[in-house]
Amino acid sequence: MPTLQKCQLTYLNRWQKIKSVKFKTIKLKNTLKYLVISAFVFTQHAHASQQYSEGDSAFLKRGDQEGGGQDQARKALQLFREYHSKNPSDPESGWRHSMGCYFFGLHIAKDDDEKLQIFAEGRDAGKSALELAPKCAPCHFWTAINMALYGKHAGIFKMFFSISTIRHHLQETVNIDPGYAGAGAYRLLGLIEQKLPGILGGSNKRAKEYFEKAIRTVPDEPLNHLFLMKLLIEEMDDIEGAKAVAKKGLAVPPPPPDRIESIGSLKELEEFLKKPNL
Repeated sequence: MPTLQKCQLTYLNRWQKIKSVKFKTIKLKNTLKYLVISAFVFTQHAHASQQYSEGDSAFLKRGDQEGGGQDQARKALQLFREYHSKNPSDPESGWRHSMGCYFFGLHIAKDDDEKLQIFAEGRDAGKSALELAPKCAPCHFWTAINMALYGKHAGIFKMFFSISTIRHHLQETVNIDPGYAGAGAYRLLGLIEQKLPGILGGSNKRAKEYFEKAIRTVPDEPLNHLFLMKLLIEEMDDIEGAKAVAKKGLAVPPPPPDRIESIGSLKELEEFLKKPNL
């Protein structure tokens, strides 16, 4: 092959890789919000103190449209801030503060500046809790969530630079308490693998393994089935496999009303199975 032709072919191959990475990067950024929204299932910590019960109760009502869900979320964050301020040496106050920031920043904050401020607050609250309790699963989990959301709003390069740290916190969550937040850490690890370009370390095979681990760990969480279903549809063109996963997800016991993310996932599973020509 002539030298000029080789150079043109090399340039074309590199350009195709650049376009692929750019496309997948945009895809990762656009799906990160969904990743975090769907990652969360709130369950009160087994050793939660009664002194935090008012804030926990308000947070559990965050999805109550008729009962002023957003007002309850605001109240929860205000109380979590107060708990953390009054009990800075208690990691439970720190991770609650971080958790409250996640929801407020994602659903209530009005613009990118406010979101960045809230997610940074949540990230720092989680980190402060980790300094006190390095083996605290909720501390690692909510630190990772707020870091991911901060990166999304700070810019795509900031997000990529923080991916390894986010993965670390999620893996620590798994090591300590794999079932926390309905196996949420497994779901997030899987979706990072799914959406990250292959040349940057992503893998659909590993994503599938993470989602299957989530299902084995907490089989009654419909979000786990939803994430695997979406992977089979979007990346593996396995419609029959996706249908089987969706049916298993719909067979789980109905989640309680406060688990708004889980309820939403059941609707998605049902809508997929209702599609014609499947």
